[in-house]
Amino acid sequence: MTGLLNLIEEIPVDNPELKEILNGFSKSTHLLNETINDLVKVVIIKDNPSIQKEEVLIKDVFENVFNQLSFLISLHKPILKIELEKVTILNINRAYLESILLNLFTNAIKYRSPKRTLRVFVSSKEVGENIILIFKDNGIGIDLERNGDKIFGLYQRFHNHPDSKGLGLYLVKSQVESMGGTINVESEVDKGTTFTITFKK
Repeated sequence: MTGLLNLIEEIPVDNPELKEILNGFSKSTHLLNETINDLVKVVIIKDNPSIQKEEVLIKDVFENVFNQLSFLISLHKPILKIELEKVTILNINRAYLESILLNLFTNAIKYRSPKRTLRVFVSSKEVGENIILIFKDNGIGIDLERNGDKIFGLYQRFHNHPDSKGLGLYLVKSQVESMGGTINVESEVDKGTTFTITFKK
């Protein structure tokens, strides 16, 4: 369908009603394609318990994520506070950690509050035998009293954002747990959300 839509883009369409229908069809198809790609990632995680792990410096992964999101960051101009310890090296899957940070960062931008400038705080530190990664924002937050038990569920949506597919946090939790980690969330409506990810050193 994506291929056919790409061909249609080359054909001039004069009818405004038909143009609107084609635009809607194109948007729906691209969202469906993204959903399928996310589901493929979930299936890969579930079917491959022995994923490839390596020594990774969180700071390097974060810089890569930052570069990928440079357009969104320059567009929305969030205030960023980054405290990543240089010595923090995890025996984890680099692609999964990158995906986790991309998802959390994209969510922070997507669900920012219209009332204030978005602030994002990211930190990593060693605590005893654990490495703690904290991702905090001051966005619109999630009502945990109503949704706490399904926050990481598949197809769970907590806001009426048009691009929300209800897969992001499910994917994040699947990736964290596949690397032997845990993830917890604290959130308050209209105040923000904090994700705490813990890995064994």
